[in-house]
Amino acid sequence: MIPAQVKWIKFGTGLLLTAILSLSIHAIMLQQFHVPFPDTSVITKPYMFILRVGSALALLYFWKLAGQKVGRSYVKQWLLLFLIDAMLTESLFRGPFMDGYCSNAIIFMLVSNIPKLLSIAVICGLVVLITPKLHSAWQKLVAAIVITAIYVYAATPLFGAAWAPVLSLIARLAPTSSWCNLPYGPNVLIPAYISYLEPVIACALMALLVWHQLPKAIWMKYLIFILMVLAIKNQLVTPVFYALLGKSSFFSNLLSESQFALEALALAILTGVTMAYSSRQAVNAG
Repeated sequence: MIPAQVKWIKFGTGLLLTAILSLSIHAIMLQQFHVPFPDTSVITKPYMFILRVGSALALLYFWKLAGQKVGRSYVKQWLLLFLIDAMLTESLFRGPFMDGYCSNAIIFMLVSNIPKLLSIAVICGLVVLITPKLHSAWQKLVAAIVITAIYVYAATPLFGAAWAPVLSLIARLAPTSSWCNLPYGPNVLIPAYISYLEPVIACALMALLVWHQLPKAIWMKYLIFILMVLAIKNQLVTPVFYALLGKSSFFSNLLSESQFALEALALAILTGVTMAYSSRQAVNAG
């Protein structure tokens, strides 16, 4: 599954720098330029559906390349894709952990995140199952729409309803306020940077699986990888949607959401650079 030609010291060093540099874009925009957090609740379900379709398409394209390198075990493929999706979107641990850390409600946030993880598991299972059967762009588009519909209208509400009694049992652990106020100090930044290794590792796994299967033209290789990462992270067109729907001016809204899009862009580019310059294939090609 993992290319033998990777120089792991260079690779690990590159990933560490990727984590620091990409997250720093968000941190600097937030702390130094006072760019506010976006209120993404204004992105209503129809727009979110479009974003999810893009994410599903990216997963289908990614798994078309990656699935053949993982082996024939459906469970193994399912688990790997689930981990990549959940980690890249910071849904496995980082998102709920940081929300809980800043509100003294880590246990509640981790437990309340389980329905989301189950929904991700469902769509990843479907992607692994049907990807080998899809051969045309239209088939992939229809499959992405169906997968998204299952995620939005079936899996998410059903798992949410089924998990509600569990949350009611631990309601006393729910957050009541947040203590993470700007400007952030080391007590916030240190766990934020450490936990950001989650999406970095996921992005690295993607690169290890598909980088050398992407087009040989370097600009096309980077472009496709960037588009895959941004789409799976739901950041490909989110800034545009938020700029149009947000409550502030177009430019203010665009700037607010772009802190995450630029962070994801840097993550994809730097991961690609790390992959290219830590593999013998890339060195020999040069």
